[in-house]
Amino acid sequence: MDGAEAFRLIARAIDAGSAAHGYLVVGDVRGNAAELVEKVLRKLFPDAQEQVAAGVHPDVVTLEPEGKKRIITIDSMRSRIVVPMSTTSFSGGWKVGVISGADRLNTESANAFLKSLEEPPPKTMYFLLTDQPDAILPTIVSRTQRIDLKLPPGLLEGEEYEAVAEAFAAKDASRLAEILDAAVDEASDADAALVRRRFFRTLLSFARAQILAGKLPRHQAFRNVEFVEEAYRRCEKAMKAEPVLSYLLDRFVF
Repeated sequence: MDGAEAFRLIARAIDAGSAAHGYLVVGDVRGNAAELVEKVLRKLFPDAQEQVAAGVHPDVVTLEPEGKKRIITIDSMRSRIVVPMSTTSFSGGWKVGVISGADRLNTESANAFLKSLEEPPPKTMYFLLTDQPDAILPTIVSRTQRIDLKLPPGLLEGEEYEAVAEAFAAKDASRLAEILDAAVDEASDADAALVRRRFFRTLLSFARAQILAGKLPRHQAFRNVEFVEEAYRRCEKAMKAEPVLSYLLDRFVF
């Protein structure tokens, strides 16, 4: 389903008093999945829009993978989700826990979270964001309502795709930059951002394919995804393509 439909589904459940305590949101963790959660937070905390937008609302706690292995440890789970979510709401209303990259829970942290999910206090809601739902503990999945969002379209196609794939495999940052710069130059000002996004989504698809193939340790494959996302953010800030792509390829593990 799309984000608008998913939001309406959750919003109706909230209004009817039948919202799930846990939602497993399958989609682009930093894209449409995160956007959906922000919309729900704005509904739950209508008088604190600025705090929600800034990510500093006292009744919203977040957790994502960290460290070199890119996992969610039991210590992080306890200190940043389990304990804060068990305390009284500051605003007297909802408390929300958001776990990005929920597939990176290890066995210990997953079991610690499961206890909170099984017996949540009233007006408690958890969001688990992932693009790898099969990697999540089945007992957690069974206790959440799954929301499948459409993964964003927009990869390069045809000759452009082949050229990028070949240059990326050859670790040729100069050629990648040439392809990107040429595509942006040919686009109108309104379409330049879309062209850049399509280019980096294509690189991101290469990194995600590593996760599915299982040829790298999972923590390294996830780090590769983050390297591509970081490179995209740098180019969005008008940094020149070639040094950004050189930095990406130096860090990317093939």
